Amino acid sequence: MATSVSICSQALLMLGDKPIASFTEGTKGATLASNLYPDERRAFLRAHPWNAAIVRLQLAPLADAPAFGWQSAFLLPNDCLRVLDVQLGRAAIEHKIEGRKVMADASGINLTYITDLDEDQWDAAMVKALTMRMASLMAYAITASAALADSLDQAAVRAMKQAKNMDGQEGTPDGIDDDPLMQSRYAGGGF
Repeated sequence: MATSVSICSQALLMLGDKPIASFTEGTKGATLASNLYPDERRAFLRAHPWNAAIVRLQLAPLADAPAFGWQSAFLLPNDCLRVLDVQLGRAAIEHKIEGRKVMADASGINLTYITDLDEDQWDAAMVKALTMRMASLMAYAITASAALADSLDQAAVRAMKQAKNMDGQEGTPDGIDDDPLMQSRYAGGGF
């Protein structure tokens, strides 16, 4: 089961450093990891629509409508890192993200988003990709080797591509046949 500390410990071990037991232990590796990891983790989750991190939720509008431009405002969940889709029924609707709100002309929306998923729910490819990324970020500070840092950066890019590829192959791919606009356009006549 992966944790933030275990991911950073693996990265430090890859660099020939000692593993850490917590971010607050005061070692160079722990200090470096604690400063880099939180933002890198959120950026990693935002970088791809990871199957494990997708959440679907129906939202009701806030009591106070926007002053102008949109009929309703909807508060994003606290764990929302990236909005993937806003729908009314099964059809995508026009919307705008402003701060922590979704603006839309609807009395309720179906929101699909990336959640701030705990590492213990990540699959192995996700863990490996972020471990490689952390190793590449910490490499120069730990080893003073630019060559190692560059090599690990390339390995991290490959691990990320592999993780995205594996993640994208799970489930039935979205087809244009599923799009309500395409269905209405070609109803009765096919392609």
